[in-house]
Amino acid sequence: MSIHEEIYDGHLIRANAKAAMVFLDGSKSLETKITAMDLEDAITKSKAWIDEKLGGRREERRAANIGTVDGYIEVFKVLKFSKARRLMLVAHRRADDRKMSAAELAEAAGWKTSTSATTHYAKLGKEVAERLNLKVDGKDKAAWTSAVASIDPETDQLEMHEEVAAAMDALNIG
Repeated sequence: MSIHEEIYDGHLIRANAKAAMVFLDGSKSLETKITAMDLEDAITKSKAWIDEKLGGRREERRAANIGTVDGYIEVFKVLKFSKARRLMLVAHRRADDRKMSAAELAEAAGWKTSTSATTHYAKLGKEVAERLNLKVDGKDKAAWTSAVASIDPETDQLEMHEEVAAAMDALNIG
């Protein structure tokens, strides 16, 4: 019996003619098992389960580019955090009002320039946005960063979204 694998909305569906299993993409943690009459039924039921799970989260978002706490928790469980990325995130979470400049983030991560921090924050934001299907406005660093922090135009400081901070707290990151 052949196994069909498909990525759908940040989830891996593994299905055959009798059943399906749904995993958060990149995770080995099983989210649900589905019994089916055939392969098409297995895929359809899996997608419906994912849509139902995520539907509420999309409605709970305070903005299209910001995920929910539960969404960030799921993503952070799957993403690989380098030592520098973890140091940067923890420092940002602990900062007053969750605000830091790019230079301060770079220093926290052990980098010499703020360019490194903005590049890494944008990469993190892109990974998060793609996994959570967040709608960012553009494709530049600032747009991708908006998935995890907002930029204060007056001070150029990044303010970590409260949802990101709450997800980090729930996972004991920092």
